[in-house]
Amino acid sequence: MNPLTGLYRRSRAFRVVLYLLFLPLTLLVFVISDDAWTKYTQVGNLTLLVAFMLFALWAWWYGEDRDRRRAARAAQHNGASWGDRDGR
Repeated sequence: MNPLTGLYRRSRAFRVVLYLLFLPLTLLVFVISDDAWTKYTQVGNLTLLVAFMLFALWAWWYGEDRDRRRAARAAQHNGASWGDRDGR
């Protein structure tokens, strides 16, 4: 199990901290969906959209890169090269 998952399940304080960290994001989504920035410029809207898209791209890349690094580390511990699937 992932250590952060175990910490999340065991520690109520950790969950509260995570909830508090996600509160600004929730408020941002509310402000955008409530159309509170009707006079906000189109450049500002595009900037915010690009920021969200870059974060999503980074999150996807990080997951893929993490899987690649784990496979390489497992192959190294098994004595195989990175490209070998059967360990030869």
